[in-house]
Amino acid sequence: MENGNKVTKVLNTIDGNTLMAQEFEPLGFAVDKILPHGLFILAGSPKVGKSWLSLDLCQAVATGSQIWDYQATQGEVLYFALEDNYSRLKTRLQLLEAESQDISALHLATAAFGLSDGLLEQIHGFLEEHPDTRLIIIDTLEHIRNGEFDKNMYACDYRDMNKLREITGKYKLSLVLVHHTRKMYDPDPLNTISGSTGLVGAVDGVFVLEKSKRTSNNGKLTIANRDTENFCFTLSFNPDTCRWSIIDKDGDSDNEESICVIIDDFLQDIWRGTATELCSELSAHISENGLTPLSVTKQLKRNSEQLQSKYGIRVSFDRNRENRIIILERDN
Repeated sequence: MENGNKVTKVLNTIDGNTLMAQEFEPLGFAVDKILPHGLFILAGSPKVGKSWLSLDLCQAVATGSQIWDYQATQGEVLYFALEDNYSRLKTRLQLLEAESQDISALHLATAAFGLSDGLLEQIHGFLEEHPDTRLIIIDTLEHIRNGEFDKNMYACDYRDMNKLREITGKYKLSLVLVHHTRKMYDPDPLNTISGSTGLVGAVDGVFVLEKSKRTSNNGKLTIANRDTENFCFTLSFNPDTCRWSIIDKDGDSDNEESICVIIDDFLQDIWRGTATELCSELSAHISENGLTPLSVTKQLKRNSEQLQSKYGIRVSFDRNRENRIIILERDN
């Protein structure tokens, strides 16, 4: 807004009631529950098995199959294998028995421009030709970082992540950046990721793959996503099949899935009541002593997108003079 020669800077806001009245499209997933659409980092030490996991993710999405117990959404896949050549990639796909499946939706590249001189144009061009792309993996992040670096590493990290957000902001897909961890111990795996906190702060989630011993085939995968629940998987790498498999799950909420199933079972058209009343309703169907009104409310918020996308049940909240009201309503 101009007032003479003076430009008035206007702050755009939205009030809480207007925001709560708006409806947004549910979060999409490349792999159900563990890999939503957005920008992510897959980090680990060199030669820990990140590329094998990346290729397994690519194959699952390209074929619409499962990885572990999680269903992938079938779509086109673009895999930047920037530390490999086509001969090695063919050998790896053969070890993964990919030739027994139709992997025509998997597209592989062993060279690309950097972030500052053409990578984004290359990706946009590919996506225009392949609009059904659901997953892009760049292996590794360092191969595409060719911008100027100043003394402020945080600003540089944030700048590069924001450039890549141009992709995830425009297209419904998951973009995974394979990266390295530092040679240091920290009880929080996220603190071991190489670079500044700007990397972790600018992405939608982080996957950290680590081994307790270099010679061991066992490992741990920590998943910390901004918009979904977190996971910690104990994994085992099979050198014959070159795949990671799950030994144990910590943080995979089977009980929360059961709650979704139970709500789908008892809900007719609409249900209204307090968290205490819903807790009583659920307790009659699920053998879980830890259910509380607070935990039920948190689980509903955490699984609202899954309830709507998978079961066609919309979750909303209202308030009367005395209580906060939960509303469960089937989409017609």
